Formats: sequence, C-alpha cells, structure tokens
Amino acid sequence: MAIENARLFESVVIAKNLMDNVFASIASGVITTDVMDKITLFNRAAASILGVPPEQSIGVSYHDVLPALEESLQPLVEEVKVKEREYIAYEIEPELPHRGTVSLSMNLSPLKDAQEETLGVAIVIDDLTEKKRFERERTMVKRYLPSELVDRLADLKELRLGGTRRLITTLFADIRGFTTYSEQHDPEHVVEVINNYFSTAAKIIRANKGIVDKYLGDAVMAHFGTPLRPISDHALQAVRTAWAIRQAMDEYHKKVPPADRLSFGMGVNTGEAVVGNVGGEDQMEYTPIGDAVNLAKRLQESARPGQILLSQSTYEEVKDYVEVNVLQPIQVKGRTAFEQVYELVGIKQS
Repeated sequence: MAIENARLFESVVIAKNLMDNVFASIASGVITTDVMDKITLFNRAAASILGVPPEQSIGVSYHDVLPALEESLQPLVEEVKVKEREYIAYEIEPELPHRGTVSLSMNLSPLKDAQEETLGVAIVIDDLTEKKRFERERTMVKRYLPSELVDRLADLKELRLGGTRRLITTLFADIRGFTTYSEQHDPEHVVEVINNYFSTAAKIIRANKGIVDKYLGDAVMAHFGTPLRPISDHALQAVRTAWAIRQAMDEYHKKVPPADRLSFGMGVNTGEAVVGNVGGEDQMEYTPIGDAVNLAKRLQESARPGQILLSQSTYEEVKDYVEVNVLQPIQVKGRTAFEQVYELVGIKQS
C-alpha cells in the first residue's frame, strides 16, 4: 500500500510539474482565482503582460494585484462565479503603470473540479497592443498609398526598382478653373472643396476596380488592370468610372453654392506601360510609366470642363458599350501625329 501511495504521489507530482511547465511556456497570460478572488495561478506571460511578479500575486486578491483591471474585471468575474457565464474575446484598454495604455483580449470561464463544482475563475489574457498599433499605422499608411499596394507589401520578398510591361488603362481627371478659384477663396475653404471633389472621385475609382495612383495638384491619376488589381475589362471599368464621376459631379453641384461648382476634365487611354517601382533606392513609388500614360494626361489637358475624351485604343475596347461623339483629330503636346479622339456622352444600358 505504501508503495502504491508513493507511486500515486509521484504521478501527481509529475502531472503537476507538466501542467506548470505548460502554463509557463504558453504565450497567453493565464490567471486563476478561487471563489474568494484570491489568485491561485499566475503564469509568466501574465506577469510579462501586466508587469506583476508571480511571487507577489499567488494567494493575494486580484483586486489588490490588478487595480488597473479592477473596473473591467470585477463585474465579469462575478458573472462567471454566480451565473457560470463565459466571456470570449472581451477587449479592454486599461492604463498600466509600466506600459501605459494597452489593448487586451480576455477569456473568462468557470474553473471547476471533477464533480463540476465551481472552484473559481480562469482568466486567459492575450496582449493585442502591438497588433492594434500595427492596424492603426496600416490604416494611416493607406491614406497615403494605394490600399492594394499596402496589402501586398508583406507578400513582397524584396522591393527593387523596375517593373513589368503590361496593357493597362489610365485615367486622368483635372479640376478645371481651380487656379482661378483658389485665388478668390481662403486657403482653408479651397482645401475643403478640393478634398470633397477628390473624395468623390476616389470612391468611384475604387468601386470600379481602379487604383488611385496619385494626386497631382488639382488632378487625380488612376490606373486599371495593373498587377496590384488585375482585371481583363480595365478599359470599360475606366470609362465607366469617368462617366460616374461626371454624374456624381452633376449631383454634387445641386448641393453647393454656384461659386463652388467646379468640373473635371478627363482623359482615358489604353496601352502598354511599364508598371512597377520607380524612384530611388531610399524612396520608391509604385506607378505605371510610358507613352500610354502620357497620352491619357494629354487628353485630359485637351478636355473642356465636364468633358471626357477617349483615345482610339480605348474606344476600340469599349465601343459596344458607350455612346460617343467622334471629334476631329487633335495634335496633343509632345506628339507629331494627330490623335483620333472620342467624346464620351453616355453608357449603353446592358
């Protein structure tokens, strides 16, 4: 009998040591309390997250050990003890003395024995502080870079200058009369107005599978069909975008004073461009470059307020879906040959 008891005791000790090692090695903070709220387990991860040494916690009420969590933790613990309710992924943002504001996710559940009697509460804590900070920074970066580019940065094994040749469609939209407008109004009002126009255009571009490449003073450049967002009908999507922007401007003008009613002149061209990283080793920009992009810009410069000009190549891609006026060929800046252009006047109902 003594030998059996010794073996049983040894097996219990081994099991306890194993559990202690498990709790000590996991990344989540694990805290258990008894029905009197005294801490019975406080693993290393909990100590690291909360800045409280385990040896100062065991046998002490969690109210005294974790005052920063008291307001959030106390009602949850009582609910678990009294109603045996579980809480999953309950997020709080307490102020810790040694870390400042942190983001924590807590799971709380009843701690029971073999007879299903509640012995206390088990609390599992995950530190989301760095994850939340990364998400905030990522959101901020997306305000300055195309969101598709930001989403793919983690997948790129290396960033280097250069790119790939690809058939794409480029859209330029310029706010007409903006220079004169800015001379006649306060800078704060000018910024507010131009942001309203750009915000409307950007939403439409993204909704039609395009990417806002950059803002150039009072103009916006967008591209469709690049590797960041590959689509086969990029010409049609770009043309639909231009038309939707024009319609949105008509609606917007009904809501603002006559003095704030500005219009976009737009140019759309389809052609091959080199798409990739352009710039220096210390600062790059993901953008398409080439003659096809330049032509879209020149068409935009030739467009009147509210007018959308399509190149011959874009028209050939979308002629079954659009209504146009065939214009006289024009000679754009930087080109010796005349370009056949089309004025978009409608989208056919499919």
